[in-house]
Amino acid sequence: MKISVAISNTKDYMIPQELNQARYLVIVDVDKMAIISTIQGEESNRDVFFAEQTVKWDCEAIISGQIEMEAFEVLAKNCVSRFQGSGFNAMEAVDLMEKYRLPIIRDYEGGNGCKGETAYEKEQAGLDCECENHHDD
Repeated sequence: MKISVAISNTKDYMIPQELNQARYLVIVDVDKMAIISTIQGEESNRDVFFAEQTVKWDCEAIISGQIEMEAFEVLAKNCVSRFQGSGFNAMEAVDLMEKYRLPIIRDYEGGNGCKGETAYEKEQAGLDCECENHHDD
């Protein structure tokens, strides 16, 4: 399995707060826990470029900071999972993702999120549900 990780630099491989702040995208072979490629970002629309590269490299997921709408849509339309990894270095974040310890990025920065997800979570907690039949059990 391949995933991409958006990083600030190639010295410590730290993941910035936002995808558009990243300077590089590393492609990681999770089975080997090895970086197989490092891609330098373009100056403009870096976040969209990284989203497109993630799709081009056939990555199943991206680990990054918050994602703005245009890049988010590229990833979501191509069924790429998105994980919040800001504050970790690339390999720490990959390890945490493998252990299901990284939060999923469910919406672009400033978006409203999925109301159905909120309803489902409330329903599971025994609270009133905002909508019906959003998820099948």
